[in-house]
Amino acid sequence: MAPRRVWWFRVLFALLAFLVLFFALLPFGPGEGGVPGPDLTLCLAAAWVLRRPDYVPVWLLIPLLVLGDALLGRPLGLWALIVLLITEYLRRRVDQSEALPFWSEVGLVTGCIAVAFVANYAALVLLLAGTPPLGGEALHALATIVFYPPAAIFSQMLGVRRLAPGELDTLGSRA
Repeated sequence: MAPRRVWWFRVLFALLAFLVLFFALLPFGPGEGGVPGPDLTLCLAAAWVLRRPDYVPVWLLIPLLVLGDALLGRPLGLWALIVLLITEYLRRRVDQSEALPFWSEVGLVTGCIAVAFVANYAALVLLLAGTPPLGGEALHALATIVFYPPAAIFSQMLGVRRLAPGELDTLGSRA
């Protein structure tokens, strides 16, 4: 059983994801032709998974992402699957990325975000689904990339820090 601190951070992540979703549903969005906002749930998930993967388990992330797909009118499960694959890729790289400087981490996540948006757009095109304008999707990806460093710094301020050398997570492993 995970310690109380880990459960507290899991609840905090879920609350932050619900808060991001709440503000995304409010009617003061960009409207037609406006600049789309960032995907803050992806930013937070990437930052938390790279620092403490045990705080964001798969069983917590999947329902939050699928709920976001359902409420925001995206194809159900597509974006959730893409974000899940990206976070699992980052989760597997925790040991290699812990020695990286902050801006190298930002570069790694930037590449992942770009791949996520390209994969989402390509899947929508291949499935002959309604695709948003390519320029709007590029701006959405750019906004998400720009908001990753503040999300990582915010996560650090909340206490989501990397494991110290030799420290084990709640699962008894390095990450």
